[in-house]
Amino acid sequence: MTAGGVAAAAPTEGEDSRYNIFFVILDDVGADQIKLSNPSGVGLASTPTLEAIAAHGVNFTNCWATPQCSPSRTCFFTGRFPSRTGVVTALTAATLPQSQCSPFETTTPVVLSSAGYTSKFFGKFHLSQEDLNPAGIEAPASNGFSDFDGTLLGGPPPIDPTVGGQVDSEAVVYSCGFPVNGSTPSICACAFPDGTCKEGIDALECLAAGGVPLVAADGTPVLECSPEAIARINWSLNNGSYAWPRTINGGGNATQIKPMRKHADVAQADEAIAFINEQRALPNSNWMCTLSFTGDHDPWQPPQQSSLPPGTVWPTKLPLACDEQPGLDNVTLQQRLLSNRTIESLDVQIQRVLLATGLAKMDKKGALSITSPDTVIVVIGDNGSFLTTVHAPFNPLRAKASAYESGIRVPLLAAGGPTVAPGRRCDKMVNAVDLFQLCAELAQVNVDTAVPAGRVLDCRPMLRYLVNANAPSARDWNFAEVGTEFLNVVCYPCLISTGSANTCTDTILTSESLCESQGGVWYGPSATNPSPQATDCCDLWNQLGEPANFSVIYASQQALTDGRWKLIYNEQPQCFVDAGATNYEFYDLRNCFAAKLLFGRGIDNPQYDLLASGIALTPDQQFHYNRLLTKLTSMQASLQRCVGDITLDGAVNAQDLAALFSYWGMPSVADINNDATTDSLDLTLLLDAWGSCGS
Repeated sequence: MTAGGVAAAAPTEGEDSRYNIFFVILDDVGADQIKLSNPSGVGLASTPTLEAIAAHGVNFTNCWATPQCSPSRTCFFTGRFPSRTGVVTALTAATLPQSQCSPFETTTPVVLSSAGYTSKFFGKFHLSQEDLNPAGIEAPASNGFSDFDGTLLGGPPPIDPTVGGQVDSEAVVYSCGFPVNGSTPSICACAFPDGTCKEGIDALECLAAGGVPLVAADGTPVLECSPEAIARINWSLNNGSYAWPRTINGGGNATQIKPMRKHADVAQADEAIAFINEQRALPNSNWMCTLSFTGDHDPWQPPQQSSLPPGTVWPTKLPLACDEQPGLDNVTLQQRLLSNRTIESLDVQIQRVLLATGLAKMDKKGALSITSPDTVIVVIGDNGSFLTTVHAPFNPLRAKASAYESGIRVPLLAAGGPTVAPGRRCDKMVNAVDLFQLCAELAQVNVDTAVPAGRVLDCRPMLRYLVNANAPSARDWNFAEVGTEFLNVVCYPCLISTGSANTCTDTILTSESLCESQGGVWYGPSATNPSPQATDCCDLWNQLGEPANFSVIYASQQALTDGRWKLIYNEQPQCFVDAGATNYEFYDLRNCFAAKLLFGRGIDNPQYDLLASGIALTPDQQFHYNRLLTKLTSMQASLQRCVGDITLDGAVNAQDLAALFSYWGMPSVADINNDATTDSLDLTLLLDAWGSCGS
């Protein structure tokens, strides 16, 4: 089931033309990662393509997404804040359908289809997934993305340290998924799924070509091809970005390739090129191409040399490692470097798409210029960067998964189409939900009539910033949130120590391997100890003697700003509530850390919390605190979902009853009590809520 039809209407701003849309999503690339949004950053990736897009368009320096990928992506394509859609945090294999994007949401491809657009999505989806979803691998199609080619995983699958099951020695762990010799890939024979084999191949380039490097059981590289060596390979194993499960929705069918043996970012860029060129060859075609890279999401692997800037090499004095392995205490430095290399690779892939489709050209001096008067190019990061990859002055312990600036501030660039006065910076507040309205504006669709009556939209006009360099702000407030989804599993604590500070999470680092890969200590069940050492962060805090230098990554946070003053609501763990912790933090971003370096809005580190300073607020501070608190309280009330309103039309009625019966006996969006089965218990709850929402 999908959302209903929508009506085309005149655009609210801009010219009478409809524009094509090339929308690029960078996974886990926060504002800290690139010079355009972190001008003072040191050791950042080189991104000449992104800089060229900004030079020919607009650099939005004041964009908030949500702290995690799934809610941001759902915001992009529905125009609604996470609490309204139920997608409040990153989806996992244990996430129930009530926390996935509902098939009744009206998404961007549905909106654009009313204006005759052809839309296709390549890469990481993660608005919904196949696990526990009645649609299975047709999850994208159920959300209106009938043409999809990418992955339903939240990132690259785990790296295979056994290199196709060949290595069985505990003393050898190839954490990047291929054999290495210190700081360089080993030279091996390279086998391919069709039974062919080539000798003398760089192990990384072997993966890039779709093969598997041959190694002995003890990890020693095998130099000569032989049927016996090839027979030892398990071809079904995934291996990060180089061997991943590809899902395709199209023509009413859904298929999977397990695994796809081509680097995900390269493969998806290739498919985007083919689609855009196909559309540009058609007369009067309007299209939207979404290219959603997984590259900078954990786990990181070295990109193939052909997708890196010329001369980019791994440092000779640094071991080539991607995760924990014997002989290495931690791989923080390696992971940050791998993240930089991945972002540089993504920049190359974007350039490749732009040049191959005629959306950009390169002059004789090697300078890239945008040549797309009929197409708007939009590039955005989906949330703050992840722990070990965060660059100063942003805070790695308040980054991804938190509603602090390091977790929600993301790069956003737009160029082409009707953009005027290119090369400028826009400091107006923009939110991830506004991308939904921008796409509708570019297609001359009125979002107010594009969704069914009774459904609240949170997006604001955005085209104005492209067509008018002096456009007034469309937002008085900006908002972001992260929450707790409905799961079939129990999460356990992971403790990360930095100096004297200890940060606990029992929400985002959900396994021993993931915890330890970030330098944390795992307190949940493990292979050597099936019983958890602590059940949650409160239990761990109590066991450690309630130390003062103990903080948590909150399971639920909401943040509101007027552009300068910022209020954060934290859902405190019960132990902190019992200890007298306050739910609120209040910041003057103009006076926070590094504000002068970050466009006048600094990083909300703990010492800048005006409520925790012990000093009474000034009258001016108190005024703005009260103002933000009133607005946030009002928003919290408006974000409450209507129990039983399965079809999202603002009422509980016969349509909801029919939807419930259509999902009977399975996990679904009609599973109102979230027990993983749609049944009589849910029917009772629906009938009890019958009528208009809020009545």
